[in-house]
Amino acid sequence: MSSLLLHGARSTGFGGLWVGLRDLAAQGAGHLVRRFGWAFADQLLSSGTNFLLNVLVARTVGVRDLGAFSIAYATFTFSLGAVRAIASELLIIRHSALPEHEWRDGIRRSVGTALLVGIVTGVGCLVAATTLAGSVSHVLAIVGISLPLLLVQDVSRFALLARRRGAAALLSDAAWAAVMFTAFVLLREADVASVTWFTFSWAGAGCVAAVVGLMQLKVLPCGPITAVRWLRGHSDIAPRLLAEFAITTGVSMMTVFAIGGIAGLGELGRLQAAQILLGPLNIMFSGVGLVATAEGVRLLRDSSRRLAHDCRWLSLALTMGVLAWGMIVAFVPRSIGEAVLRTNWDAGRALVAPLLIAFVCYAASFGASIGLHCLAAARRILLARCIDGVLTLFFGLAGAYLAGAKGGAWGFAVAGLLKSINAWWQFSIAIREYEGGRGEAGRGGPDADYLPRAAR
Repeated sequence: MSSLLLHGARSTGFGGLWVGLRDLAAQGAGHLVRRFGWAFADQLLSSGTNFLLNVLVARTVGVRDLGAFSIAYATFTFSLGAVRAIASELLIIRHSALPEHEWRDGIRRSVGTALLVGIVTGVGCLVAATTLAGSVSHVLAIVGISLPLLLVQDVSRFALLARRRGAAALLSDAAWAAVMFTAFVLLREADVASVTWFTFSWAGAGCVAAVVGLMQLKVLPCGPITAVRWLRGHSDIAPRLLAEFAITTGVSMMTVFAIGGIAGLGELGRLQAAQILLGPLNIMFSGVGLVATAEGVRLLRDSSRRLAHDCRWLSLALTMGVLAWGMIVAFVPRSIGEAVLRTNWDAGRALVAPLLIAFVCYAASFGASIGLHCLAAARRILLARCIDGVLTLFFGLAGAYLAGAKGGAWGFAVAGLLKSINAWWQFSIAIREYEGGRGEAGRGGPDADYLPRAAR
């Protein structure tokens, strides 16, 4: 049994092979549930809560108020992504394999970094709120005040999952959901349908969840000066991890706007319908990603080859998961599909095949991406993301220009295949550089600085 997935048993003969494959599948499923089950559950709760939040707000308020809430929520999600890059990722990459006292010190510094970013961004939101009027001013002010604790909650969640305390992470998100929906029920009973109160309920519940997370970790954030020093101490990878987030987010937004402009909103809607059908796969990837990097960092302490082996197994398991969900979508009765997407069912289902190929390619490259982060190969990570962005934009937009939504979907499939090849190529080079760096470090050579600091 490996740490990320498992090692297979050896058997002879066809019967032995069948029994071996059956046992391998059973052991693999059990091991995945034990190792990633809490992460899946936590991600499912988090994603489901966010989905229901947006649905309830959309069903309750008017178009202008919905737009105001969208601005506030977009500010939160963008800040969240940035903090994950420079706080959560750094904590997991550099501290997961360290002794308990050093791990706790890393949590303090990571949480303090999130708090500092939240304060700076929150002040910006408050300044923007003073220049605006109406509901958008109110919701931005609420986000500005609550953002520091909302970002702290997410870092504490990552820290708990990285230390294999998935139940505690789930409790933090459950507290957020329970307080928020209780507040929503009270607002409904009071016949209040204000986007300001909805935002206050959501943000206030998140602050409660942050306190729950910190109580479970039993730590307090470090001061701003210590947070800045911590970021400077990781200046070899922090800027590149932040650039990775910016490139990924920017390419995603550019692709959506460009396809809408080239092929029209109708074709963009067809693509979105197909992506909704495959949406549960994003929960799978997010759940695995919450745990896999920390597990991989611990594996790296033992052997880089073991890390590479388990990364391949991880990609294989995720690929099988993608194919399994694709089979479910393919055989869903039309009546059920139309009940979910109504008139968009046929448009979305027609594009499932090429987008499923793109997801398969993403699953195939996922292990390599995790491996690059475990190695703290920030230069390779950034290079891979730049190449990925160019491939996605070129093939996606070229396909949309030539054949609308269908062409764009097939363009994403081709780009996904090339991105998977690139990811494993970058990972193989990073492994060789890491092993070479360890050899030079053992002899006091100049490449010792290549080693991730948590591994030295």
